[in-house]
Amino acid sequence: VIEGVEVTDIDSCTAMAQALSGQEPIDVLVNNAGYFPDCADDLTTPNWEENLKQYDICAVGPLRVTHALLKAGAIKAPGGKVIMITSQGGSVTWRQVQNGNTGGDYGHHMGKAAANMCGALMAEELRPKGIAVANLHPGFNRTAMTKKYEAIWDIEGAVEQEVGAKRVWHEVGRVELVEQGCPFVNCEDGLEIPY
Repeated sequence: VIEGVEVTDIDSCTAMAQALSGQEPIDVLVNNAGYFPDCADDLTTPNWEENLKQYDICAVGPLRVTHALLKAGAIKAPGGKVIMITSQGGSVTWRQVQNGNTGGDYGHHMGKAAANMCGALMAEELRPKGIAVANLHPGFNRTAMTKKYEAIWDIEGAVEQEVGAKRVWHEVGRVELVEQGCPFVNCEDGLEIPY
């Protein structure tokens, strides 16, 4: 257990990777850091600082962590997996279909779309090394981050964290070295989400 890793700081990520030196490379890296503040963020009241913070944590954070671990030789190659925990909120297509005529939460949705692109780019770069990459949407989970939506947890089928984690782990087991791109999978049903 390595505590105190700050994904917004490359020195912290590098120290984490160095703490793994001398050990067997890891089989699965799960980039799970997330941030979704409970604040207004729409065209009337954009929150620039929170937008950038979400990008830094959710999209650039996984890039820092993965870079540090790869540089240290800490991810199994070939045979390793890099898993990006993202969100259906980063799907442009789903946004228009599921939540048409609603905007807002720019930092969250744009940050998750950027995280999805990060996964897709890493998949292209890591395929020759034999490392698979996937973007996984864990589904709607009852967490401190989604507590602001507590009123609709039951209506929308939000599950306990343990259930969400099992769903994710099931999909991690199905990830293989995909020859064409990086799958974006909904862990609720195992189906692919359009980017």
